[in-house]
Amino acid sequence: MNARINEGNVGSTASRPEDVGFDSARLKRVGERIAADVEASRYDGACLMVARRGIPVLDLTIGFAERDAKRPMATDSLFSIMSISKVMTAVALLQKVEKGDVSLLSPVSAIIPEFAAREKGRVTVNQILTHTAGMSMGPAPMPVEKLGDLRECAKVICGLALESTPGESVAYSASQGFTILGEIIRRVDTQKREYREILKQDIFDPLGMQDTHVGFPPRLAGRRVPVVVRDPDAPELNPKFQSDRDRSVTETTELPSGGATFSTAGDILKFAEALRLGGALEGKRILSQAMVQLMRQNHTGDKPNGMMNSSRALHGMAAFPAFLGLGLFLRGTGIFPSHMASMASPSTFGGWGLGSMGFWVDPEREVTFVMLTSGIMERIRNLLRFQRIGDMVLASLVDEKRDK
Repeated sequence: MNARINEGNVGSTASRPEDVGFDSARLKRVGERIAADVEASRYDGACLMVARRGIPVLDLTIGFAERDAKRPMATDSLFSIMSISKVMTAVALLQKVEKGDVSLLSPVSAIIPEFAAREKGRVTVNQILTHTAGMSMGPAPMPVEKLGDLRECAKVICGLALESTPGESVAYSASQGFTILGEIIRRVDTQKREYREILKQDIFDPLGMQDTHVGFPPRLAGRRVPVVVRDPDAPELNPKFQSDRDRSVTETTELPSGGATFSTAGDILKFAEALRLGGALEGKRILSQAMVQLMRQNHTGDKPNGMMNSSRALHGMAAFPAFLGLGLFLRGTGIFPSHMASMASPSTFGGWGLGSMGFWVDPEREVTFVMLTSGIMERIRNLLRFQRIGDMVLASLVDEKRDK
């Protein structure tokens, strides 16, 4: 297993993790833990980056990009970032809010009139953004190879009924909700651009995320990490669907909810750092500080997330709060499964994607964590894995006042 510590470049670079309060010996245990997990075939490989105040302190590349082919993971491996894409879609939508093109309280039907079918006329943009619109968790009922046609997919979803009353509960819509948000972004765009062009020009390019793409460029095939489900006891993951969807992605595929946006750990670190710094990185602003603050507020109270019901049953766990912001997951308080460290500050926020990747920012400690892995795990098992590794990282921060 190959592993590196203290490489990469976001902002200035520390000569040693100790320069920003981390203990190198403790950080070394993080890589050893991941290597042991990969050796035990719990998952296949990982790219992990940790920074404090923008200074990288940990950069690990471990295991396989493709275990079956014995292809090793590389620092520039391109991952399908799953629902981390939702955070990017949320940012693009909130950019439109800042420009006055749409309001969070706008009925979706004011922008997409056909969405009003089957008693959906009162669903608001904000309800979809916070997974409280009552929409289904499943994908649109159409062939998997057609899901990446944003216009057609949105058209099918407009004809569907809700599963619960809007505003009453949190029911994570893994695919349908953010497909509609992507269509809203496209329809209100004054330049009449495609969704993938909007994200590239308004988010990726300003932040220097040159390795991030909506749709997959064929020229980069040698760097691609295939989507493979490793846990056999998680039927809700639908291994065949995940594999078929991954193989169906082309250069023009658009899945605003996740499954067709590809990136590297380094680029996700840039994106996360921009949010940590209030919406800007190296002088390039993508959101206002006020909007980032609104994103990071708890908009679902203590309501549980219905998405977790089957996973909780598998593990015999009681319900726990969803703690959702605007497109973000929040740490909040309490001890329960989360992709964020249990030791993280209550104000910690981030995003995660289907059993395989996540990022979080602890704004109080000024720590940013990104972990992208190959080999999808069952949902709660994945959260517990990330939580354990995140706790190991924060346990390595032994001098929080260092360099203040």
